[in-house]
Amino acid sequence: MVRRAARLSAVALAAALAGCGPADPKLSPVTGKVFVGDAPAEYATVVFHPVGPAAPDAVKPRATVGADGSYTLSTHAAGDGAPPGQYRVTVEWWLSGMKKATDPDTPPKNRLPAKYADPAASGLTATVGDGPTEVPAFTLNLKK
Repeated sequence: MVRRAARLSAVALAAALAGCGPADPKLSPVTGKVFVGDAPAEYATVVFHPVGPAAPDAVKPRATVGADGSYTLSTHAAGDGAPPGQYRVTVEWWLSGMKKATDPDTPPKNRLPAKYADPAASGLTATVGDGPTEVPAFTLNLKK
């Protein structure tokens, strides 16, 4: 009985320690820019979707585009970067409809074509290296 309890304790301890390692691989700082035509896509949201198998609830690195079109990816904390690897990229640019400023129920509208919100259709890809990575600028157009 004592041996059985000792074995169960050892198994439980091993299982607990197995979860103590780093939760994510090393993150690399990642920067880039997004433009719509020649204009910065200020306030657009950029999301990096890992290529290959990933858990459905996996955290996807993301960023908000600044006034100059630049972004810095975050995975867990602001500006912490992304795991090295291949990504499909999506961009959405949700701005409130201003036609009826007196109507608070006017829903926001994605100003970009729907294809840019779909990782399989956006045509946008990126590779994050083992160190600081600057992704080539994405220039989007409003034509479907």
